[in-house]
Amino acid sequence: MTEYRPERRLHQTAHAVLHPPPPPPEEKTVAFAPCISVRDTAASIAFYENLGFDVDSSTARPGDDLHLLLHQGEFCAMIYSNGDLKNWLPVLADTPIGFAGMFYLGVDDLDAAYQHISRHAEIVKPLTDHHGQRMFYFRDPDGYVIGVNDRNLLKASDDLAEHA
Repeated sequence: MTEYRPERRLHQTAHAVLHPPPPPPEEKTVAFAPCISVRDTAASIAFYENLGFDVDSSTARPGDDLHLLLHQGEFCAMIYSNGDLKNWLPVLADTPIGFAGMFYLGVDDLDAAYQHISRHAEIVKPLTDHHGQRMFYFRDPDGYVIGVNDRNLLKASDDLAEHA
C-alpha cells in the first residue's frame, strides 16, 4: 500500500496549476460559406473531383441535392441542385445560374495547380501578377469563375495577412 504523503499531493496540485493540460483543439468555423447553384450535380461533382477536390455527399437527399466541396481536406463551398435550391429559397426562382463575381481558392503550389486545372477547365485569365500576388482564373461548367492564388503569399501579404 502506498504511503500518503501530503507534500507529494501539494507538489502534484502545484504542477497541475502551473502546467495545465492544453485546451481542446478549437473547431474551425467558416465565416462565409458559398453555396453555388448548379444545373447537374453529378456533372459538377465529376468536374471538381477531376480538378482534385473531394466531395462529401452525406447531406444529399432526394429533393435536397446538396453536396459539400472540400479542397485539401478543408470545406470551401456547397454545390446545390438549381431546382432544389430554388424550391428551398423561392426568392431565387428568377435568378440565373452563375453570377457577376468570383470565388478564390488558396493553394500551396500555384504552378502545379495551374498545370493540373488548365488540362481540365477553361482558363479565363492565365497566370498573372497582381500587386505581388500570382493568380489565375478558371470557369466551372455552370459559369462560376474561380480565382486561384498562392495561399502562403496571401498570408504573407501586408495588405491581406490579417484576413487570410
